[in-house]
Amino acid sequence: MKLPINVVYDLLMNASEITSMINPDMIFKLYVPEEYHQIEHLPIVRINEISDYQEGFASDMPFSFVCSVQVDVWASTSKTLEQIQTVMDKLMAQNEWAQYSGGIDSDPDFNNTPRMYRRYRTTQQIDFN
Repeated sequence: MKLPINVVYDLLMNASEITSMINPDMIFKLYVPEEYHQIEHLPIVRINEISDYQEGFASDMPFSFVCSVQVDVWASTSKTLEQIQTVMDKLMAQNEWAQYSGGIDSDPDFNNTPRMYRRYRTTQQIDFN
């Protein structure tokens, strides 16, 4: 079974709508290396897992799990974030990930650039056989 961050990473990397707006080299899992914390690299994406847990049991064995990820996007303008949000929310929904939380702020640790965060959740079937 793939880690949720790898599933989302693959979704973003394989979506031409995303990679036409964001350089695929600027899509990261878990952390953004310090050398990329510069305006010229924007927009930048980071994918983190928020939670996962098993649910749906039969004969004392789980048959599904729920997982949540957070996708952070740094960009030079809120207009760019708006365009990315529209495409990303559609892509995630088409792949059975529901957006349940999000917001926009200014990141003081990242040159005060606008940062959008989106949290997505999905339920996936598992089979331990």
